[in-house]
Amino acid sequence: MNFSRARNHYISSNELVETDESKNARAILMALDQLIEALNKLAVAKKPEDREAPLEIALSRIYLLQKCLDFNLGGDLAKNLFRVYEYARQSILSQSSTSLDAGKIENAKLYITQIREGWSEVVSKVK
Repeated sequence: MNFSRARNHYISSNELVETDESKNARAILMALDQLIEALNKLAVAKKPEDREAPLEIALSRIYLLQKCLDFNLGGDLAKNLFRVYEYARQSILSQSSTSLDAGKIENAKLYITQIREGWSEVVSKVK
């Protein structure tokens, strides 16, 4: 193997090495993306049966995000994130199977999108 090929191989394999912190940050970003997608689908769903899958996804992602919070290290930020996630969860649960207040869902999505934008910056710095 010549030097150039060896160097390229090292560079590509080195890029595959990822810290646990980076993996965790990307997992949270993925959960936020999936939550936003589920909220989008939930907001436009007309029939109750069309709400089932996005509802389950949204609630499970909120639960995951809440479980990932470290209140000892995160302090007030963790508490505030928990409150926003709880607001989103309550907004989703307040919807009946026959009627949907898309405004509540859109409001929750706005907050989650802002968190996602901030978290995206964190992920870009943690590599």
